[in-house]
Amino acid sequence: MLALTLLAVVGPLAASAAYTPQGRSAELTSRAGQTCTIQTSGSNSTDDSPAFRDAAKQCANGGTLLFQEGADYYFNTPVNATLNNVDIQLKGNIHLPQNITYVQGIVNGSTGGNVWWINLTGDNLNFTGTTNLSTGWVYGYGQQWWDANPKNGSGIASRPHLWRFNVTNSYISNIKIRKPIAWYVKVVTTLNGHDIDVNNVFVDAATTPGGGFPFNTDGFDVAAKNVKINDFTIFNGDDAVTINNGGENVTVTNGFIGGPGCHGTSIGSLGQAQAELGVIVWFENIKVHDCVYGSRIKTYLGGQGIVQNVTFANYDVSNTTFPIYLTQNYFNSQTQNGAGVQEGGNFGGREDNSSVIIEGVTYKNWKGDINTYQPGDGSCVTDPCWYDVPGSDGTQAIVIGCSNSTACSDFKFQNIQVIPQSYAETKINCTNLEPASNPNLGIVCTNGTLVSA
Repeated sequence: MLALTLLAVVGPLAASAAYTPQGRSAELTSRAGQTCTIQTSGSNSTDDSPAFRDAAKQCANGGTLLFQEGADYYFNTPVNATLNNVDIQLKGNIHLPQNITYVQGIVNGSTGGNVWWINLTGDNLNFTGTTNLSTGWVYGYGQQWWDANPKNGSGIASRPHLWRFNVTNSYISNIKIRKPIAWYVKVVTTLNGHDIDVNNVFVDAATTPGGGFPFNTDGFDVAAKNVKINDFTIFNGDDAVTINNGGENVTVTNGFIGGPGCHGTSIGSLGQAQAELGVIVWFENIKVHDCVYGSRIKTYLGGQGIVQNVTFANYDVSNTTFPIYLTQNYFNSQTQNGAGVQEGGNFGGREDNSSVIIEGVTYKNWKGDINTYQPGDGSCVTDPCWYDVPGSDGTQAIVIGCSNSTACSDFKFQNIQVIPQSYAETKINCTNLEPASNPNLGIVCTNGTLVSA
């Protein structure tokens, strides 16, 4: 499979990714309608975005858009297209602009400062890349953005998103991305709409040795219903897959996530608008290496809403600081106060007056080791660090911070075999998982040694 094959070319973390993806890899054939071959200038001094727009208009309904095999396309301006019953075949390479100031000018000139460089909308869209490793890449040139980040900064301003799929009944496969820029709100790929299958994806957002930290290089931000993501490899500095407001009935399977700096698989942050309703999510067969988190649930302090029916199954973690993590005290994208309970008050402008309700969360079949000796990553710009958990010492496999005794219910922990690298006793930092509302918890919620119940 593509994602597995690519591990051979991305460096020392490859040895940790010995899983066997189960997704499809066969490329789809063209539709019966018209094929529009996108023309390229072959030079980064000429914008190929107009050629894409012209082809997209011509084949917007029932056609095929073809990026020529081995050709280089320079998208010097953002593109938007509405496509129905269309195949996009990415057999060439897409390049984003390399001039930081130029890109910042486009972002700053947009409404609200939000730009998706590739924004696709429609129904029954098939976007397929190629299993040929010499072509079919999307180049973001994010490394220079990360290197330009000032000391103690968390990413320079005016970064664009890479792309958004606001689609229904659609299929995305065989995608390869190098050095996406990301953006301070997120994200490499945003999924909106419903009924979307994603298969066989590789994202390289790892910095070069000695390079700047790749802040906010999230892999997938899912705000869609009925989504399947299967067979992916993501190296980055944030969430690999995160389910946000609007995400529901999402299945994420067969993934490898690597850092340093990655945040694993995440739910949230939810409840920011204090009127959000939740998710049904299944994560399974996930390998996590050199990350801050294996899985994470984060809801806003004072948030409202419901998170229901989430499963994190069959995780293999290595050199991960906090394998299992939940906080209900999140209050902005840069700062969170560990997993302890804060005593009322106002934090980051948010009132501690309500909680997102979290019901039916299962963690089962986890194995691996905790990053005991060099916890965290290279993203600290404050003291204490934004991910600091009071009382943690590199031995906590589980950190759960529910905001009150009724906020978290029907939690289950089954077969958690994660140990510190020092071979010390595995510990837990747990608050407010009450036995009355969690009758099948499987562990003792305490601050101390992890004990099965």
